[in-house]
Amino acid sequence: MKEKQLRDGSLYEYRYRYRAKRSSSLFVLVLGLIVVAALCFRIYWTSTFGGVYVDGMSMYPTLETGDELLMKYGNDAERGDVIVLDVRHYGFSGTQFLIKRLIATEGDAVYCEDGQVYIRYAGTDEFTALYEPYAHSEYPYDFGLYEVGEDEIFFLGDNRTNSRDSRYMEGLSHLEDSLYTVDDIYGVVPDWSVRFKSILRWLPGMRVSHS
Repeated sequence: MKEKQLRDGSLYEYRYRYRAKRSSSLFVLVLGLIVVAALCFRIYWTSTFGGVYVDGMSMYPTLETGDELLMKYGNDAERGDVIVLDVRHYGFSGTQFLIKRLIATEGDAVYCEDGQVYIRYAGTDEFTALYEPYAHSEYPYDFGLYEVGEDEIFFLGDNRTNSRDSRYMEGLSHLEDSLYTVDDIYGVVPDWSVRFKSILRWLPGMRVSHS
């Protein structure tokens, strides 16, 4: 009986230690996987998204001074997207980044009459009125015809009466006789970033002010 008890006791102790060791190993493995996943997500997040701090009223009423957003790095933008442009290499005094709305791309043509923007899309012959529920103007405005060349873009601020953008013919562009290019696009602001801008202000990230 005594020998059996010792044998059973040793077996119980062995099983206990084995289970405890296995539980500890499993805990370390799960913890390690969580840490690796968190690091991978952080690397992905910081390499994919950047913070934007809005400084100016050129995108009013969509955006205004103090708004904080997230942009996705890269120049893969479509018409109607809110874009951030890097203009540091142009050497403009006090201006490093712009945040505007992409209106037209390569091959398009665009003009405005009495506050209504018209666009002829690349490969088509007819101009159509552009639907712009985001646009704001204190008075009717016009601008002449712009034909968007190879790799060029045409953008406007939503606040059409207070924005420096692509309208060089009207003296509203930083450039005097040419359009910006796709390579000037630093990032694209997703629609969800604009919708949830009041929440995104609490997320850490790089700030890119605009004018």
